[in-house]
Amino acid sequence: MLRVTELISYDVTHLSQNTMQSFYRFWRSEGMVNRKKFKHLEKNMRNSRPQKHITIFICLLLIIFVASGCSNKSTEKASSSYDEVNNFLEENHANVDISNYGYNNRFSILDSDIDKNNIILAGETHAVAKNYELELTLLKHLNQKNKIRYLLAEMGYSDSCYINEYLETGDEAKLKLFYNTFEGTAVWSKESYDFWIELRKYNLTIPEDQRIQVVGIDIEFNAIAALDYLTTIWPSTAPPKEIKLAIEKYTSSYNLKSQDTITAIKNLQSDMVANPDIYNTYLGSKYFDVSIVIDNVVNFINASASNGANSEDIRELSMYSNLKRVYSHLPIGKYFGQFGMEHVFQRTCSSYMGDKTRFAMYLNSSDSPVKGKVLSIAYGYENCTFMNSRQNNNESVAESPIKDIDLLNKYSKSDTTIFKLNGDNSPFSRITAFVKGSSGGSTTDYFQYIILIKNSKGTIPLGKL
Repeated sequence: MLRVTELISYDVTHLSQNTMQSFYRFWRSEGMVNRKKFKHLEKNMRNSRPQKHITIFICLLLIIFVASGCSNKSTEKASSSYDEVNNFLEENHANVDISNYGYNNRFSILDSDIDKNNIILAGETHAVAKNYELELTLLKHLNQKNKIRYLLAEMGYSDSCYINEYLETGDEAKLKLFYNTFEGTAVWSKESYDFWIELRKYNLTIPEDQRIQVVGIDIEFNAIAALDYLTTIWPSTAPPKEIKLAIEKYTSSYNLKSQDTITAIKNLQSDMVANPDIYNTYLGSKYFDVSIVIDNVVNFINASASNGANSEDIRELSMYSNLKRVYSHLPIGKYFGQFGMEHVFQRTCSSYMGDKTRFAMYLNSSDSPVKGKVLSIAYGYENCTFMNSRQNNNESVAESPIKDIDLLNKYSKSDTTIFKLNGDNSPFSRITAFVKGSSGGSTTDYFQYIILIKNSKGTIPLGKL
């Protein structure tokens, strides 16, 4: 930013819009001028004759500074604001190597914040190849340094049960059961499939009580597969008479296109709520699994029936409800999850979900067991593509969910760089950078870290299993 002494000899008609806005932001922060007055000032400067506009601008500057009682220190504060941002980024970043899924202690920049939080969320653009290398490399660090062993996943709970069976047994048939239901989606990729192969290899190298467990908290997008999973854990014994009718109607058909089946599933859900003790006794250790899967099949049915009107609301609230359930059900521990960036914002912004409440926002709500214990990491992308499942799996340019990438490129000396944005004296706790269409507040109200990913291809379609 230009200093007042430099402006004396500067042709202000050449000032860029960004520079003018920088002056405005500083003056406003000091209580010197409002936007209406600033726009009038800018217009007068740009419309005035060359021999007059410098004098006008300097006089107005002097009036503003004298009237506000600002000192030279305040003037220097404006000129050094960019320096403050750059100095902070210089001191709070690390270039990391994620090739070959290796452990990388450069992620230790996260450690103090991981210790303070219980839920760590990373937000990606789906179907970028390096997402999977990054996820596993980061997960290994969190597991080894911070003892995190719960991997939250953007999948249904029944899906994660299949994945966990594979991780425990090595039976790829379980893995294929999951993938066979997602052909034609962003999940259907070689990188996604290989991620679980590599995670199993890693799990086998660490003690059993430290091994990573997958926890699906999304609605059951493939409801038929979810109901099929329930048949594998349903008791072979006859149900008690009090719940027999509801169960028999449910087990008689799995045709979700039939209204009778949908009604039977919803009736079973209601019956489980009305008779929890009887179902708990009948289902035993599988009660939790059955109840959460049934609930999220119903959530999927309701979201689908809304034709998009409130499907996002249903989904985000379902994810939050599911997190609370698994959080109280599983042994105490910290969780890491890599989701689409929309779910990870801790404040509303003008992305496609608009003013809707995101999953991470629910996690910070008043009734949340992890309120104030949520860390969000935004992934930014530079020169990356993604597998576009909506266009025959062709590669398309990956849109970065954050902006101001050029500000980060100066410090990015590798294809993966992590930036810490929070902490003492962070300028990002006072300004809003990197957020597209912010709703106010500061950067750290939305997320607290950025990982910049560069030069990644899109994922490769999985092909025939």
